[in-house]
Amino acid sequence: MSHKTAIKLYEIASYVLILGATAVYFWLKAQGLALTMILVALAVGMRWMMERHRFKSCEEENDQLKEDLRRLTQLLAEEKKKKQQ
Repeated sequence: MSHKTAIKLYEIASYVLILGATAVYFWLKAQGLALTMILVALAVGMRWMMERHRFKSCEEENDQLKEDLRRLTQLLAEEKKKKQQ
């Protein structure tokens, strides 16, 4: 699964959990408070996972860009050597 897909899934899951927690809170009032808090905690966990995947995606992109920059720098150095000879 790609990072983009995972980010979307975690985002949607967090919204569904928040809506579920709201529904449980209003339907069950005091009896459903523990379940409400569990759903909110799960929603926070989903948001954390979403941010984690965003961070990993950015890190992978940065690594790829660094590698591209190294390759281009090497090609430029080789081109300068050819021109000097």
